[in-house]
Amino acid sequence: MMRIRTSLSAPAKQMVLRLLYAPFVLRDILFCMLRGLRWRPGWRLYGLPLIRCGGRGSRIVIGARFVACSDPRHNSLGVFQRVTIKTVGHGAEIVIGDDVGVSGCTITAVQSVRIGDRVLLGSGCLITDNDAHPIDPEARRRGGGGVARPVVLESDVFIGARAILLKGVTIGRGSVVGAGSVVTKSVPAFSICAGNPARVVGDSRRRAE
Repeated sequence: MMRIRTSLSAPAKQMVLRLLYAPFVLRDILFCMLRGLRWRPGWRLYGLPLIRCGGRGSRIVIGARFVACSDPRHNSLGVFQRVTIKTVGHGAEIVIGDDVGVSGCTITAVQSVRIGDRVLLGSGCLITDNDAHPIDPEARRRGGGGVARPVVLESDVFIGARAILLKGVTIGRGSVVGAGSVVTKSVPAFSICAGNPARVVGDSRRRAE
């Protein structure tokens, strides 16, 4: 029996996807206006994220063709929460580059989190530049804040599902952080790191096996 295969070219697929998403564009524009964000054509918000600037003079800047998945139907691993992006300190900033995709992750900044271009953040990962609460119990009782240091993810980084990136780390260009890892120290460019605490276990430029 003869089998007939039909397939769309890449440009045709993109056209179909744009048409399917068109009814949500107005929703996204209004959402961004209410959150003080600059909406850009090409954004895709699968389920509305939780985005908040908290703190005088803080800012959140997101580049072109941003994709945020807060709906488990649109991620192969599912997501257990909405994408959450928050500044929680005066003058804090979160700056996200172009062509970044995030799924059910949390990004929070007291000082600064900067993310380069073409970065992928896997389902449920956590990126924070602060301890949230002091380590010292007396300081916690007084309600003081924890230590904060800037976090940087350079371009072309991939962070695996449920990974945690803690204060002060820089993830070098093209690096991969394994699922479930806890990153406490900076990672050189083109590294593969994994574990708790994470350590470098390979080079991301290796050929696929």
